[in-house]
Amino acid sequence: MSSKKSQMILSAGGIVLALGAGVMIGRISSQDSSEAVTEADVAAARASARATERGMSLAERVNRKRSGQDREASTPADTDLSSILGLSSRLDRTQRLLAFLDRLPADQFANVYDELRNSPSAELRGSERSLILQAWAERDPLSALTFLQENEANDWERETAVATWAANDPQAAFAWASSAADEGNVNNWLLGATRGIAATNPELARDFLAQLEGRTRDQAINAVRPYVMQYGFDYAASWISGVSDDEVRNRASREMARDMANLDPEQAGSWNAAIADTDTRRDVSETVADRWARTDLDAARTWVEGLPENTKSEAAEGVARHYARQDPAAAAQWLAGLGDNPDLDGARRILVEESFRNSPETSLEFVSNITDARAQEGYYWRYLGGWMRRDEAAARQWMNSNAQVLPERVVRRFNQQ
Repeated sequence: MSSKKSQMILSAGGIVLALGAGVMIGRISSQDSSEAVTEADVAAARASARATERGMSLAERVNRKRSGQDREASTPADTDLSSILGLSSRLDRTQRLLAFLDRLPADQFANVYDELRNSPSAELRGSERSLILQAWAERDPLSALTFLQENEANDWERETAVATWAANDPQAAFAWASSAADEGNVNNWLLGATRGIAATNPELARDFLAQLEGRTRDQAINAVRPYVMQYGFDYAASWISGVSDDEVRNRASREMARDMANLDPEQAGSWNAAIADTDTRRDVSETVADRWARTDLDAARTWVEGLPENTKSEAAEGVARHYARQDPAAAAQWLAGLGDNPDLDGARRILVEESFRNSPETSLEFVSNITDARAQEGYYWRYLGGWMRRDEAAARQWMNSNAQVLPERVVRRFNQQ
């Protein structure tokens, strides 16, 4: 990875991790504060923070906080957490909480965090809890993690703390997470560590993914996804191709297909067609076709028509969904023209379902194209019955006109009603 790319990733990762504090923000009622800070004080604090932090890397900021240099700032700061939490302005509350945490001695984090997480308003203080936890994990990660281990922490708390550590020291954080016990189907320590590594170095996170298993690995791939996609289509395609494990690479292709198609559907189509694993190529093709059809239906149709049969059937589902909503009759004609491959039944069912609302006649007339006889009859029962409830006269007229192609017991049953 080039030096420039490393700097980009470090900077973006730090910002993403910091913004993660907003995930659990709740609405907080305004309370009176006995230690209010003036607007001038807040403005001065902001200016000081900007001047101090400008041009510093994440590692430099972490080292500064660990050494206690930030606590020497001359701007007034709260010494009581309750006065900060009583502020109604989220911006001021966050600014003053960060200043409070910069000056908080490392050995006092446990008491501050424990008091907040056990308070009656704990569920409303998700953003503040996350900020405190991140600051603690930057200053003294082992202390924070030990506290969480001993106090029945929630999944998000585990992930937040270890992710903060992993962004600064990936090897140590992942090694610790690998040895930490975690109950359930997902190991949140490893999930958080992988996310934290991805925030600053997606390529390093890719190497660690191969060490994960089961649902932990699957969720980690999804967690890494936004950190990969932020650098664009070419980077994402290269990142996926660099995954050494076939199963992980195929899973990543499925997870990132929608984002790839949103960025550049034509490029995504070429990337999709080149996927070696047939099942993955088929699954991805439906996603690519769906996203492409949203912006350029004609181009998506042309792309589907040129695919091999084992991929075309899945890709047709993505086009059929949007085409049937726009022009049911034209969509039916297009889909029928793709041939009689039984694998196209998935797309045929989608067309029946999507066209029924605007054109029940087209929907029901296309049911006969479904090759599975049992599925055919089920669709006649469902959609002819639905039409009967909506417009019985029109439905009966259509049924009687098409009685010769309908299953006999379907006609007999509806005529008995």
